Amino acid sequence: MSGDRTIQYLVSAVVLLHLLGNLWHGDAHTTLEINLPGFKMVFVIVVILVAPVLGAIATWTRFATTGYWAVGLSLAGSVLFSVYHHYVMISIDNVDHLPPGTAEAHAHFANSAEFIALIALAGGLLAFYGAGRQDVSERKSRN
Repeated sequence: MSGDRTIQYLVSAVVLLHLLGNLWHGDAHTTLEINLPGFKMVFVIVVILVAPVLGAIATWTRFATTGYWAVGLSLAGSVLFSVYHHYVMISIDNVDHLPPGTAEAHAHFANSAEFIALIALAGGLLAFYGAGRQDVSERKSRN
């Protein structure tokens, strides 16, 4: 397996893990009845859930460079959104200011928040690396 294929598989796997982590975290939001306002929900759906999946699919096409950039930028957005809302901004969406609930529900929320931030960071860095490798490959093939 070539290095480019390995990166495609890894990026696809990380995007799948990120999607599953966000579904897990969404369940924690539901359990604790933490609802996001409309504009934040749109951001979550478009940037955090849909864009990485579409980008990962694109890495398997002739639009691979664009796909890697889409994954990298959307996962960077996910990291910033997750860290800000779960660890910086004081609200019921912050792991230290959760609404009343069981210790298990609070752990579910905190663990899933940490997971999605870390997997998004790793996936974003990997996707940017893939974009760079893809760009170099394209330049070599033109020469």
